[in-house]
Amino acid sequence: MELFVNSIPVDLSRLSGLLCVAAPEPKTDLDGEQRKDRDGNHLWVTGIAVRRAGTRKASVIDVQTSAQPEGVTEGSPVGVTELDVSPWEIEGRHGLSYKAASIYPKRPGNAAGGASSPGVVPGPPQRERGAKGTA
Repeated sequence: MELFVNSIPVDLSRLSGLLCVAAPEPKTDLDGEQRKDRDGNHLWVTGIAVRRAGTRKASVIDVQTSAQPEGVTEGSPVGVTELDVSPWEIEGRHGLSYKAASIYPKRPGNAAGGASSPGVVPGPPQRERGAKGTA
């Protein structure tokens, strides 16, 4: 039995520390052929470490896109647009499937929010070199 539930949008403002931990690669079927979406676009999968803002624990999720993420490499900070999650169940197995409109490299110094870096949550403010902190 196969059960797919409608996708649920993920609130990206509640996530921080998005980091590529497995470079984009073609999503393949059991025969090794690259899968395609309903529109005929090739599918790609990228491993991303995510952390709920304000917490220490991180999780790794495989995020599927219908276009190859350009400039995304293992170990690089990334941004994600329109992340959705879908629960699935097939023959007694179950899990979550993540899909995004795009995954892009997040360059140091990018402004958070807005059109230039959608869905990216800034990290904690950085102290200037040589500044003395009270934390």
